[in-house]
Amino acid sequence: MVTIKEVAKLAGVSTTTVSYVINKTRFVSEETRAKVLKAINELGYHPNIVARSLRSRRTGTVGLMICDLMNPFFAEVLQGIETYLGKKKYDIIVTNTNYDFDKEKESVEMLYGKQVEGVIIVPGGNNDEHIKFLIERNIPVVLLDKKIENLNVDVVLVNNVEGSKRLVEHMISLEHERIGIITGPLNSTTGKERLEGYLKALREHSIPEDKNLIKIGDFKKQSGYLLTLELLSLISPPTAIFACNNLMGLGAMEALKEKKVCVPEEVGLVIFDDLPWFRYVNPPLTCVAQPSFRLGELAGQLLFEQMRKRRKRPKEVVLEVQLKIRQSAGELRSANKSRKINR
Repeated sequence: MVTIKEVAKLAGVSTTTVSYVINKTRFVSEETRAKVLKAINELGYHPNIVARSLRSRRTGTVGLMICDLMNPFFAEVLQGIETYLGKKKYDIIVTNTNYDFDKEKESVEMLYGKQVEGVIIVPGGNNDEHIKFLIERNIPVVLLDKKIENLNVDVVLVNNVEGSKRLVEHMISLEHERIGIITGPLNSTTGKERLEGYLKALREHSIPEDKNLIKIGDFKKQSGYLLTLELLSLISPPTAIFACNNLMGLGAMEALKEKKVCVPEEVGLVIFDDLPWFRYVNPPLTCVAQPSFRLGELAGQLLFEQMRKRRKRPKEVVLEVQLKIRQSAGELRSANKSRKINR
């Protein structure tokens, strides 16, 4: 491997001057700079990033831990993060933990070993042991999409309670009263808050809670599929189903199609999330759209502020969601005769 000393010898300058040219930390005459760059090119010298980072405490890299890279929602979140931090000349190391706590711990250890300057985490659950490992070592952390209670770090979220409540109220306005919900794990703020919004809407409209209509999934497609089948098999099935993320919504659509249940004539369907093609299926899907790109962008901004020590106190940012009313929840049921589901 070519060393900085060899570059300095070929250029006829000191190693300090070569360092000034590479790092642009001091003024160097154009003539001297040209000699150094020529020597670098001739020798094929590449700066030792790790050695430099040990001196400057900067590696130009950050970590991103995502609980489910298969979820299309996170693709746009990642784009937002890359757009912001890319402009700041940061590279991103992305890991997929698949809701596995052991993988989360392994990812933290790997990222720490890579000397990342900060980490953005989309946690799979509510365990904070591995995140405290980073905090105790003064590595900036931003939580995204889910909050972990009693952890004093930056967080970027959406208003899950209000978004869920608005979706359910829309279904109630269409005279649905038996509304099934497939939410995520209740040890995550996302699953818990979306269920909270559902229950809040029922209470405010004097609709009694039916525990048979509440199903706890895992934010993956298969759980949406299986739990929809459970809802359809009830003696008194729901007239509408609320899937609390896009993957469980896809699973619900598969189950409804398999059982030849017409949407929305027999069962309405709404989803907490929006994908570009939701508006083009038949019927177009009513949903809550999250500002996914902006979520990523803000997470990148908060991490950058921490890495540059521009703030002392953590921030919690909550973004609003947008209700997209299409046709999948149906029309006023009093104007239509609903058909019995063949179970």
